[in-house]
Amino acid sequence: MNKITEIEELKALILEGNKLKKLPESDNVFGTSKSSRLAIPITSQMDSWINKSIEYIYSLLPKTIIDSDFAEVANIYESYVGKSQIITSNRKENINKVINVLNVCLSFFEWSIAFDYNKLDAQQKAKLYFDHLEATVLYVQKELISSLMGLENGRTKKTALLHLYGRIFLVAHGIVKLNDLGCCHLLTASLRILLELYIDMLLIKDSVITNDIEKFFSFSKVYEFRSASNLIRIDEKLQKPITASSNIGKIVQNSAQINQDADKLWGRKPKKINHWTDISLEERARRSNELEIYRNVYYYGNMYIHSGYLHFPKAEDEAHLLCSNAYSLSLEIFNKSTKLLCNEIDIIQRKEVIKEVDNIYILHGYFQIWKSLVAASRE
Repeated sequence: MNKITEIEELKALILEGNKLKKLPESDNVFGTSKSSRLAIPITSQMDSWINKSIEYIYSLLPKTIIDSDFAEVANIYESYVGKSQIITSNRKENINKVINVLNVCLSFFEWSIAFDYNKLDAQQKAKLYFDHLEATVLYVQKELISSLMGLENGRTKKTALLHLYGRIFLVAHGIVKLNDLGCCHLLTASLRILLELYIDMLLIKDSVITNDIEKFFSFSKVYEFRSASNLIRIDEKLQKPITASSNIGKIVQNSAQINQDADKLWGRKPKKINHWTDISLEERARRSNELEIYRNVYYYGNMYIHSGYLHFPKAEDEAHLLCSNAYSLSLEIFNKSTKLLCNEIDIIQRKEVIKEVDNIYILHGYFQIWKSLVAASRE
């Protein structure tokens, strides 16, 4: 994103719009088009400018910001931009609305050039990443999730990726509900789940593991059997009666088949298999070229999860910093997994979704900071 170029384009559009709104709004008045040098009705030039300006605004800002902060421009866009619909009234009113938004964009991008992330305090950093993440989750929920329903096609790579991404979305959706300082421990624990699911997506996408699809879909039965067996083992030690008709009892009845499947796919007993890949999380991260994010999520988080009250954040700044890191890493994982899915699955709005999640990732939280600073300066 070249902010200097964008600022110059915004200034040029504002200048052109201010000139157009001074001209008579009539089909009988002609002006010379800059591009073609032909005499074109002023009304057509106004429509062209409105169309071009709104499309430029949509190219600059996430749709989430436009929908929430610039509803009038969103309404104009829905009315005729890209639809070749002829506008017969309200041109100057629409020009004024669009110029107002262009001026807001200009102010924001001029501010962003001098913005220094390092000057944010811990609370501002936590809010920045939380706003990024929440906007991405809400956008995906509204624009993507419904289009994924019914795309599964049996025990295939496509189905595996859809199932993994569905769980990632649910975890991310839950994380944005953890927006209190007291949630910081739970945030770091939730990150571990996101990390494992994301790495699973990468391993499936690149077919890193031998017989990966069969192992992926068979593992649930193996783990179910392993869990049921352990429940029965403990119940026996507790001298707790085991009912043969219970779900646990039914699961272990098929032990011969489960043991046979486990031996065929993994070459070992079910109780020895901890993950469908049968390798450690660190090794999975290494094979998927995500060792750095593993380091940031797993060991940084473990310092808080396993240290008890001895390492619980003792001050608000420390808690905000922990939240900031958790939201930031959640955003990174959710953003990457969303783009991975869109690139691997045939989704009609693939390009639009990738563009929007990238725009949110880059701009949404910063725009909220800028708004809050503008509001504070007016008080």
